[in-house]
Amino acid sequence: MADKLLIGVSAPVVTAAHWRGGRIAECLTFANDEGGQADFKEYLARLVDMPAYITVDAVEEDYRFETLPHAFGSDRAEMVSRKLKQHYRNTQYMAATPLGRDPGKRRDDRYLFSALTNSELIADWLQAVTARGMPIAGIYLLPMVSAELLGRLDVKATNLLLVAQHATGLRLTFFRDRQFRLSRLTRGDGGRPENRTRYFIEEISNTRLYLHALRTMTLDEHLAVLLIDRGDELQEEAAGIARDNPSLECARIGRGELSSRLGLDNALLDASPYSIYLHLLGLKTPPSNLAPASAMVGYRRYQARRAIYAGCGALAAAAAVWTGTNLYNTVKLNWDREDAARQTGVLAAQYQEITRQFPQAPTSAENLKKTVEISQQLQATAHSPQKVMALLGRALDRSPAIIIRELTWKYGIAEIPVEGSGGRQATPPDRTPVTSVPVGQRKESALIDGEVRPFRGDYRSAIDTINGFADRLRDEPEVAEARVVKLPLNVSPSLSLSGNTLDNPEQGGTAEFKLLLVLTPAR
Repeated sequence: MADKLLIGVSAPVVTAAHWRGGRIAECLTFANDEGGQADFKEYLARLVDMPAYITVDAVEEDYRFETLPHAFGSDRAEMVSRKLKQHYRNTQYMAATPLGRDPGKRRDDRYLFSALTNSELIADWLQAVTARGMPIAGIYLLPMVSAELLGRLDVKATNLLLVAQHATGLRLTFFRDRQFRLSRLTRGDGGRPENRTRYFIEEISNTRLYLHALRTMTLDEHLAVLLIDRGDELQEEAAGIARDNPSLECARIGRGELSSRLGLDNALLDASPYSIYLHLLGLKTPPSNLAPASAMVGYRRYQARRAIYAGCGALAAAAAVWTGTNLYNTVKLNWDREDAARQTGVLAAQYQEITRQFPQAPTSAENLKKTVEISQQLQATAHSPQKVMALLGRALDRSPAIIIRELTWKYGIAEIPVEGSGGRQATPPDRTPVTSVPVGQRKESALIDGEVRPFRGDYRSAIDTINGFADRLRDEPEVAEARVVKLPLNVSPSLSLSGNTLDNPEQGGTAEFKLLLVLTPAR
């Protein structure tokens, strides 16, 4: 935990404590005069930069409970600020603490307005702290700090009056349902034992009447009184209060119980009656901070500076972790590399030992490599007549009279050669597309030798069947050319007719043909 400077200011004396490591490390008292202020400045000169938390125990204090319409944001802040200025015109040390929503239908906001009406009481001490360069973290009224005492002592009374003897007088603070309602600091001579019991009884009765007048509680309600006895000297007073007021429940918290429950040394309890409240202030700061915004500028800078330091520390820690991780990975990779090198050496030695036992190779490794590469190239460029057969199969399905007797297939730069067929060579019809094949580009071609079955001498029907078969092949997108190179009958008009019409065609003759098929070159 960060170091803090805890200061308790009252009219006769000022207590300063150095909070370090979650507890008060040093506690000193100073008289509230010029000599005490000089000693206080010398004490501050020995301290490093740390925030100062100030609590004030004075008669010049004021508390008001107000209910304001529920609002948000700037409207709420402006309304609260206006109400504070309306109540406290002559002091800058004031605060508004929200207490929740009103249970009524309007659900208004409830506030506790508090102020220190005598700013001169702390002016010189504040000036000494700020002159040393210490930021002011907050200024709090002592009753607000004492509210933390209920939780530490586990007090559960509904109506509780907390009574403690201070240097300035008797401090009486009333809590209802463990929430602060009222506090009084009385000035009187209660130090002598013969007067102390009567003094306590009278002030408790006056406070009870005051609460009844404010309608905070009635006289018939049960009231629990708790005496803070840091010196174990109020046993008679506790007995006298219970004896004089049978309707009251009076209890006393002694020195040993305060020390054990609060974690305070007996030396600190003896040092000052305000050491208890300074200890509570170090543990937890109350919400009602009286310090104006102008006095908190240094503390905001202090917080920003610490936030920057914390951020830089986090970045440094992250960088250290990152660097350590990278260093570990680098070392691990070096180990892995050395291990891999060792394993490679072992495997290489084993390989050399095994290869010595191999028989003599018929050729060199370079020739074997080239042979494999040539084989792979041949496999990549290998072709089969599968595409031609698929095209013929689709065309034959629609031409059942066509019978294939022989198929010659070629894949190369030039198409398959066609042997001459004498006077029976056919000329291609006008529908045959003329497709130019790029020179030097490989293509597939096929020569189909077939016939028309059955054939009964009707050459015209046979020729139409053959031309229809060729047309079906030309309709395929993969076909570049389908050309009939031989027909059963030469139909050229330049030739003369010959033959005997008396021959019976049903007794002999065939309708043979040859067709050249060229596929579109692959791109």
